[in-house]
Parts: sequence; C-alpha cells; structure tokens
Amino acid sequence: MTVTKADEFTGGLLAYEITGVASIVAAAQGSIANPFGASVNIIRAYIVTSVISTGASNLSIGVTTAAAAATDVLNALDMNGVTVDRPYNCFANDPGAKTITVPAVWTSAKYLTFSASASLVGFVGTLYLEVIPTTVANA
Repeated sequence: MTVTKADEFTGGLLAYEITGVASIVAAAQGSIANPFGASVNIIRAYIVTSVISTGASNLSIGVTTAAAAATDVLNALDMNGVTVDRPYNCFANDPGAKTITVPAVWTSAKYLTFSASASLVGFVGTLYLEVIPTTVANA
C-alpha cells in the first residue's frame, strides 16, 4: 500500500490517500511517521473506499514501530466487502473480542502502520484522522 498525505486538512480532518499492494508482511502496506513532533490522541478515524480490493483481505491500522502491525485504530476490516464511498468508523469495527481502545496515542517516535491479512491489490481509499494533543497547556 502506498500512503500519501492528501491535504493538510479535509473537513477538519487529516486525510491520507492509500493504495493497496500484495504484501502481507507486518506494516508492508505502509507506515506514516508522526508529523507533529509531539504525541497526539487520534480521537476519530474513518476509512472511505473508492475502489474495493480485488483480494479478500482484512486491513488493520495502528500505532507502533515502523515495521510492526497494530490494531488500535482499525482491527481487521474486510476491504473486499466494504461499500464504496461509505465512511467506516475505524474504532467501531471492534467485533467485541479484540482490544481497540479510544483514543489511540500517536507518540512522536511511533508510526501509523497499515497491515493486511492477504493481498490488497486494487484497493484505493482515504483514511481521515482527527487528532488532539495529549496535553493541553492552560491558558
């Protein structure tokens, strides 16, 4: 998967365009270094698919090291079974037995990584993130 920043803000959210690849290695679909230089809370995350994957694959997104898999933003959403142009609430895709917590903390030394269970060739979509600082200075 290639991941590129779409616009600085889209509707108040960070937007990252993503394109699937065949690799199933942890984080091989892509990873994004924290662009803020400080820790932030990811309080909302949505994924909107433009083109579904030709492969039957689940996508997981989370905060971890550059080459690892994590699921604290999105846990195993079937990218071949999603509806095109429908925003999926990433944190709501917890089938109950998994350990997604809100918010996900994106520390300055960590990456947002994208991992697939099988090929995601053909997948095109956008990940939207809303973030706030982990600490807010008193005015």
